[in-house]
Amino acid sequence: MARGPKVLVVLADEASGLPAAWRGRRVRDRFTLVRSSSLADGTPAAGRVDVVLFQVDDAGRPPAPMRRLRSLDRNALLLPFRLERPGRGARRRGGARPARDTDPGLLSIGPALDERLLETLLDRERHLADQRQRVRRAVLEARDATSRMRGLTAIVRLTGSELDPHRIIDVAMERVGEFLNLRAWLFLLADPEQGLLTVERTGGEGMGAMRGKRLGIGEGAAGRAAQRRQPVILEDAGPGDASMPDLPKSSPARSVLAVPLLSRGRLIGVLVALDRRRAGHFNGQDARLLSLLLEPAAVAIDNALLLKRSEELSVTDDLTKLFNSRYLNATLRREVERSKRYRTPVSLIFLDLDGFKNVNDRHGHLWGSRTLVEVGRVIGSTVREIDVVSRFGGDEFTVILPQTGPEGAAIIAERIRQKIEETTFLASYGLEVRITASLGIASFPDHGRTKDDLLARADQAMYLVKGRGKNGVALAEVESPRPEAVRTVR
Repeated sequence: MARGPKVLVVLADEASGLPAAWRGRRVRDRFTLVRSSSLADGTPAAGRVDVVLFQVDDAGRPPAPMRRLRSLDRNALLLPFRLERPGRGARRRGGARPARDTDPGLLSIGPALDERLLETLLDRERHLADQRQRVRRAVLEARDATSRMRGLTAIVRLTGSELDPHRIIDVAMERVGEFLNLRAWLFLLADPEQGLLTVERTGGEGMGAMRGKRLGIGEGAAGRAAQRRQPVILEDAGPGDASMPDLPKSSPARSVLAVPLLSRGRLIGVLVALDRRRAGHFNGQDARLLSLLLEPAAVAIDNALLLKRSEELSVTDDLTKLFNSRYLNATLRREVERSKRYRTPVSLIFLDLDGFKNVNDRHGHLWGSRTLVEVGRVIGSTVREIDVVSRFGGDEFTVILPQTGPEGAAIIAERIRQKIEETTFLASYGLEVRITASLGIASFPDHGRTKDDLLARADQAMYLVKGRGKNGVALAEVESPRPEAVRTVR
């Protein structure tokens, strides 16, 4: 070695037979000798040391507690040695060697100390210690990689068959929490078309109040992660930071890690991990680990959302975004069966706009379509939450009224008729369109026993209104024969 290691030698208080070389000035520049009693008094070593040689007795006991020896220099190599007495096997030439009959890491040092040989031994021991440290680090990294792979496999297995986006993120975060020890987190679902993030799921005390909160993409840590599609780390967010609207004011966070969830190149959402106590808690390795573990969850959420949208499209009217006739038939059948089981009424309103052809003829089909959209909104804002509004086709609409008899249905139908008559449609476009509606009502069990009975009799009642001059409400006649099919002519 170009420069010998700086060595601190800790001797037992009763040690004798020290090598003569340790008493020389040149060697003592590299070797600092202290007695164990000076360690107990708190006397520190002079400067940084590379190796701490500590003497052990015949039983292998050190002269001071090991934690005290380690505290001398945290980065120093600790090596035990035993002083060989003359006539007890010490080599006169060399004076330093590994002990053959004991621990191979124990050095035997005799009176005839050879400085260069000792430095060679120390250099070898430092090299071996470095190799052992590398092996330990490699073993730990392998364990971490295995643990991450198991967690990743568990997330893939548990979320692969799940179709509820909320359940997917809950299951994924259970596993993620095992790696990052998260005590608080937010999951925000992305709506790229509107440029919004909505808090859908939360974890941790006091985080539930954040549910439903909306942020713009680019706003706060979550918004910036969504905009950049890269993790965002805040080492010290600061309490009540106004620039961080994604942090609850009642529970401010110190450290923040926001990771975007991507699937097939699309932004699905953002996961925000919070630490309320410590600044600088998260680092780049945490961001990479969180991104890796949440990747299968992002794909599962994307699949679940696509399935949900496809199901919605199959039962949603393209124009008005109300339910379509397919959903009407399935829901009305289900409600009739429920009413039979629990002996409760259910009613159906069949609505047809009066003279809607004139709107198309006067303003064109584009404005006619927009009028239908506004009519759908008026109906939806007039009925109750439990009621089901559908577009039956053309300018015909239906409303299913669960747990409602003929009298209650008549009140709701009259409210709808009056609201349509009072509304000026297309006013926001600078037009004034006024229309009216004819509504027919049929109820279970008064007017029919099946969903087809109710549809036919409600349609028949609607045509009764048409025959009386339109713009009115009529109940189906109890004794009237059921029409063979629902008519759709104007």
